[in-house]
Amino acid sequence: MPRLQTLLLVPTLALVLAACSDAVEPQSASVSSVPSTPTGLNAISAGASSINLSWNPSTDDVGVTGYIVRRGGIQVATPVGTSYADTGLASGTTYSYSVAARDAAGNNSSFSASASATTAGTPPSGGIPATLGWFEIPNTKLAGVCAANQGFPEVGGNTGCASIYIAWSGGVMDTARNRLVIWGGGHTDYAGNEVYALNLGTLVLERLNDPSTPVRDGCSNGGTNADGKPVSRHTYNHLAYLPNQDAMFAWGGSQWQCGNFGGDAWLFNFSDLSWTKKSGVNGPGFGFGLAAAYDPNNGLVYMHDSFDLRSFNPSTNAWSKRSSASVSGGLTAGVVDPVRKKYFSSVSGATTLYWYDIASPTATVAPQSAPTTGCAGFLGSERVGMEYDAVQDRIVGWNGGDTIYILNPDTLTCTTVSHVGGPVAPGQGTYGRFRYSPSLNLFVVCNNVNQNCHTLRLTP
Repeated sequence: MPRLQTLLLVPTLALVLAACSDAVEPQSASVSSVPSTPTGLNAISAGASSINLSWNPSTDDVGVTGYIVRRGGIQVATPVGTSYADTGLASGTTYSYSVAARDAAGNNSSFSASASATTAGTPPSGGIPATLGWFEIPNTKLAGVCAANQGFPEVGGNTGCASIYIAWSGGVMDTARNRLVIWGGGHTDYAGNEVYALNLGTLVLERLNDPSTPVRDGCSNGGTNADGKPVSRHTYNHLAYLPNQDAMFAWGGSQWQCGNFGGDAWLFNFSDLSWTKKSGVNGPGFGFGLAAAYDPNNGLVYMHDSFDLRSFNPSTNAWSKRSSASVSGGLTAGVVDPVRKKYFSSVSGATTLYWYDIASPTATVAPQSAPTTGCAGFLGSERVGMEYDAVQDRIVGWNGGDTIYILNPDTLTCTTVSHVGGPVAPGQGTYGRFRYSPSLNLFVVCNNVNQNCHTLRLTP
């Protein structure tokens, strides 16, 4: 199992502050409850540069003293009342908000469900260009909205916010909202289980929710936190977007804090940002690089462990073993070709391409394979980004840098194109953070919390 070297130690700020507090004032004789979470958040455009917010008042045993307003996961105001006018915004741009209450004892409620509004007018210039090649999206550094940097130091782990990307973590393309959704962390690297999203319409990267606190070891608690949500984990390429359920599927991974691989399945529901635990019975064996891929033809998720191909049916909450023979070497990246109705994958260290015919949603299938030509730059890498391009009807692979590999599934040959400005892939890999947006016909990738995300356009 891969592990990260410790890069920095994140001090437990809460303990430091508590120690300072105890030194200057006596401990309170009673503990007050937290305020109720605000409800009814409403966001309404008030022109080209402002949005008006309003919400229902919260209640509390010692009295609510005010509220905290976040825009895109970042605190922007602390009004006393139940309304706020957010001004100085860009025209023709969508903004997302959430609100929490605070009381006289210094307690904060959970943040409300989000509400969004779009300012009037035409969006400012400087969007994703129509020209071919790489484009660096300004102001999309995840460090600026990372929970450990925004009031939750206890989730920082050993390597902090960097591990949301580099701790062998993946993502999905939320095609309903045209955004790259990222979820990662785990082992001793990062304890936060919050989810992030890069919206390709607004070019804004935001945190969708707060992490579960207090954090606890996944091995001792069935992979869950006290609030019933999954502990953070290395997510590899174990994630897939399910359009029929409007949810992100996740399987297993190296859990916080123990590092053991989980055999649990989860759905993160985008409509209300809730987690639902699903069946793990007959699921893939424990491991990493299990190559999750969604088939739009039948609505199934396919994954391959060290022995077999398996499929998960979200509608019936059931796993099925699908392969009649194992593939040695371990499959590391996979993609569904919806035209040929095949699940393609690569094996670590080999340029042979493997595939299964998945035209039938129930039949037992046998692995097929053949050598490829010109594909050595990405096939065989357990950390490669690999996606199906509907416009080119090709499989596209990227392993960092300027070069992109385009695989013809019929001839098993790869051609390459090169565009300057390609971002560096971290040594821990890219996995599902390299994704294709069908509506925009471009790829997007996020690889470093202190660097901006990038798009890649291969065809007009």
